[in-house]
Order: sequence, then structure tokens, then C-alpha cells
Amino acid sequence: MRAVVDTNLLLRMAASERRSPLFAAWQEKRYILVISAEMLDEFEDVMVRSRVRRFLPPLRGQGFVALLHDLALFVAPAREFPPCRDPKDDIVVATAVAAHPCHIVTADRDLYDDAGLVAALRALKVYVVRAGEFLTVL
Repeated sequence: MRAVVDTNLLLRMAASERRSPLFAAWQEKRYILVISAEMLDEFEDVMVRSRVRRFLPPLRGQGFVALLHDLALFVAPAREFPPCRDPKDDIVVATAVAAHPCHIVTADRDLYDDAGLVAALRALKVYVVRAGEFLTVL
């Protein structure tokens, strides 16, 4: 099973490592983490912010980036995809559309609480779920 994990949850995975159920499931190869270079760029931009460095030390963040390079499936984002109401989330949607069938694992209401977006993605075999729902599916 493939999953695109949004940046917020990737940061939590990086900070918590083995204590994160999403991280543990990924390491146990229970799903394939899919990412794009653009999503990785966003992750790297966010991980150096001072408020993020409080819970994600730079060395741990760099180690997580290395893991992504080694273990994640990289795809080029789709050029055509249903737009999100928050344009900053379009890269997550475009990456997931390119990786279909897959799940978008998110804690972002702009993704999971937009009925039109969820329906349009479901038609493309992309399912928007929260982390707990995803772990239950696994």
C-alpha cells in the first residue's frame, strides 16, 4: 500500500522516530512512503525553522531526510489534479495523484475536511485519511 504523508506528519515522524506509529509501520514495510522532490524541499525548509528545531534537532532531521532518500518512493507530481482550498497543499495532492492508488495521510483539515476534494480524489483512487484511520487500514 502506498501513502503520501503530509509535511506536518512527516515532521512528527522525524521527531518521534520509533515512538511514532507511522514511522514504525513504514520501517516495518507495512506501507510504501511516497514523496516528491518538491515535498522534500518543503520538509527541509520547514525543519530548519526555530519553532520546529525545538522538537526536531537538526541532526535528527538530516538523518530523516537521508532515510527518505534511501527508503521512500519518489515520484514527479502530477500536472493535473484537483486543487486544494489551500494552494500550499496542492503539492501533496499532486504527488498523491501521481502515486495513485494511494492514501494521503494528513492532519490538515484543508485536505480531509473538503468534501469536494475528497470525492474528486476518491474518483482517482486517492483516499484522504487521518493517521489513526490509516493505521487501522494497515
